[in-house]
Amino acid sequence: MTDRTVRWAGVAGIVFVVLILVTVFAPGSMPKPDDSVAKIQKYFSDHRGGLLVANLLGLVAIPFALWFAVVLRESVRGRDRLGDALATALLVGLAVTAPMALVGGALEAVPVYLKGAAHNLDGNTLRLVFDASGLAFAGTSAGILTFVAASAAAIRRSGALPAYTMWLALLAVVGNILTIFSTLGAGAAGLGFAGVITFGLFVLVTGITMAVGKTSIDTATP
Repeated sequence: MTDRTVRWAGVAGIVFVVLILVTVFAPGSMPKPDDSVAKIQKYFSDHRGGLLVANLLGLVAIPFALWFAVVLRESVRGRDRLGDALATALLVGLAVTAPMALVGGALEAVPVYLKGAAHNLDGNTLRLVFDASGLAFAGTSAGILTFVAASAAAIRRSGALPAYTMWLALLAVVGNILTIFSTLGAGAAGLGFAGVITFGLFVLVTGITMAVGKTSIDTATP
């Protein structure tokens, strides 16, 4: 694997985080799961464009994330069998996360896919779709937890990346444990942001680190 490959994978990680940030802010301020049906309905009606754009950018972001994870895996593997297993686990974790995120985005876009549909949907149906979308996004925390925990262990074992990336991965472990608990009920939904923020921070900093060439790998390997 060449140094250029690693650098471009780092750029892919940075692009992924930028796209995800846009998807978070494009739909505007989302209602809480326990808000009234009228408020949820108004949100969907008023933010159709933002929700459709967010779903589109989420689709575009996934290939960048997967390529970043593939090269990260190659960067931290090969030292021994445990190191190989940890590297494989981080890739599997992100591969599990991607479809959950796609499902969450699709559910979020369903009420606005057809113009005016959200306004005509039954209130209970709309709330059900809204809650299902939130739970799907919260469900990504299980895959992300696997990804960041394995990344932290693999980085420590291989020494392929600076120690601060390992500490950021461990911070993301804590953040995504909190996000898992956000599925206990509507009152805990706010914990969901802890996971995505810490995950994004880890990918962003690690991507920058790879992009500027601060990796210790055998770049002679094809």
